[in-house]
This record gives sequence, structure tokens and C-alpha cells, in this order.
Amino acid sequence: MATVLSPVAARELQRYPPAKRPPDLAGRRLALVWNGKQNGELALRCVEEALRARAPGLTASLIRIPYGIPEATVAEVRAAYDAAVASTGD
Repeated sequence: MATVLSPVAARELQRYPPAKRPPDLAGRRLALVWNGKQNGELALRCVEEALRARAPGLTASLIRIPYGIPEATVAEVRAAYDAAVASTGD
């Protein structure tokens, strides 16, 4: 009888609680966080368009980050923006 082994290593995932949401996005600063994967920017721009229609004065910036966002970048985004939406594309 043959033994089948999986080549995939077990991974320990980091879990984060959902971020507190502002009651309103009007006049807020929004970070659109994208890791560069195909179509991620398109998805974020669609989200931006929908949110701008609902939140007058919303400003948004696209931030391209490497895969596996570094903790320092997370801290920078938290300090500079009121909210963030992230996408990985595909």
C-alpha cells in the first residue's frame, strides 16, 4: 500500500479583528491598498467611485504595497488615513 503525503506545509494564519468603522465617510481620507495583482486596481477604483457617490468630500489615494504588507506600512496607513479598503485582484 502506498502512502500519499501532502507537499503543502501547515501555515499559521494571523487573525485580526475587524477595524472600527467611521460612522460616515464624508470628508474622510480613504486609502485604497493594492498589492499589484491584476485587476485589483480596477476593483478599488470601482469601490472608490461607489463610495464617492455616497460620501461628499471623500478623498482617496491608491497605495501600492508588496505582497504581505509590512507592519510599518500598516502603521503609516493608519496614521495618514481615516479608513482603508484593500484588494488583491485576480
